[in-house]
Amino acid sequence: MPRSARHPAGRAEPLPRTAPRRRPLRALGALAALAAAAAAVTGCASAGEPVGAGRTAPASAPSRLWPQATPAPSPSGPQHDGETAEKVPGVAPVPSGDIHKLDAYALVKAEVAANRRATGADALDDATAAKLASSCSAARQPKSCPMRKPVYSDLTGDGRDDLIVGIEMEDHFLSLRAYTLVNGEPTRVLSTVAQPSSIEVAGRDLIVWEPWTTPHYALRSVYTWNAQTRYMDFRRYEIRRAENPASSGTQRDGKGRS
Repeated sequence: MPRSARHPAGRAEPLPRTAPRRRPLRALGALAALAAAAAAVTGCASAGEPVGAGRTAPASAPSRLWPQATPAPSPSGPQHDGETAEKVPGVAPVPSGDIHKLDAYALVKAEVAANRRATGADALDDATAAKLASSCSAARQPKSCPMRKPVYSDLTGDGRDDLIVGIEMEDHFLSLRAYTLVNGEPTRVLSTVAQPSSIEVAGRDLIVWEPWTTPHYALRSVYTWNAQTRYMDFRRYEIRRAENPASSGTQRDGKGRS
């Protein structure tokens, strides 16, 4: 091939040179990011040395809470409030650390009374608060009592039971609350509101199923114990096909055991 072509005026015109190849910078950047991420995960461990991820909670099948309760007929959508642990005022501490020794009905009534002006997930409508105060006690729970039977399960992973409570409100809403003992002090570690079709406990996860706008689907919300914040954090929600969300679980009695 000739290195040049003749211009009509007789001058030689240089042919264009081929552009030099460039290194794939994007690929190199991606490899560098992956290498940095791997270094962050492995920390100071030597190459090929396994790194522990901490204590793993034992796996367990979901166990349905309050299986006899009527499911909510309509969707409510995500209603998750960012909260922190709160000691319940007016309730004596339990030095033994056994939450079963607490009167669950008196505990809930004390908390509701202390938060009557609260809004959001802590709030109860006036009619529900009045029925809770007048109708619910450990000795008797008539049909007018809006509080479901207390359920006990180890949500915090310390080997001791915690308390789970549901308070039925107007329009099929449920105030869902959980309590633990912190140095013997009764402490609320979850407060949220839902319109549940069912509620389950799976290990340290509290799972709430709610109807969704699309037929045969449901909203699945998961709350998990956070050892740093010492609260049942809202972890995620997702839309799933609702064939039978509790079919794989075993029903529990009031003590929260299968």
